[in-house]
Amino acid sequence: MAEKYKVHPKGLYFVSLTVVGGIDVFTRYEYCDLLIDNINYCIEHKRLLVYEYAIMPSQLCMIVGVAEGSLPKVLRDFKSYSARNVLRAIAEQPQEGRKEWLLRLFQFFAHRYQHNAEHHFWQFGNHLVDLEKSAIRHQPSPSALDKLLKTKMVEGPEHYVYCSAYPFQRVKLSKMGNEV
Repeated sequence: MAEKYKVHPKGLYFVSLTVVGGIDVFTRYEYCDLLIDNINYCIEHKRLLVYEYAIMPSQLCMIVGVAEGSLPKVLRDFKSYSARNVLRAIAEQPQEGRKEWLLRLFQFFAHRYQHNAEHHFWQFGNHLVDLEKSAIRHQPSPSALDKLLKTKMVEGPEHYVYCSAYPFQRVKLSKMGNEV
């Protein structure tokens, strides 16, 4: 495996997980809250270390590491579990006006890419950027929060509820130097 793609156990990485087709699922707080619950589960049970995050309408951006184990395996488990939870919530949400459309799109992507699954939620792969080796600076998301600010959805990152900059956010964030 090329050095460029190796994931080091104690490394610090920027990861962006994107919903297939750029589908804007995380526009309802119920789905964002499920994602936060899943992140906290991985923090508590999978030893995931989350330093920064931002949930965008079709994307989750995080700066992460792991206290022990394999980051790709933790992300695989997170994506699998969160996809099942969000898809179930969409199917059971009585106020979801886009329910049939969303589920039909996720079925389309399953038939296109998997053939053995009913729905496909997250794009394949995890593009991990090693922050200790790259030029990216310690930010929750180099472009995600900028998009919010440009569209005037929020005045500042601290006003966006589903972001680590929000003072009352619920993710159990790690602090630099607290990797235990």
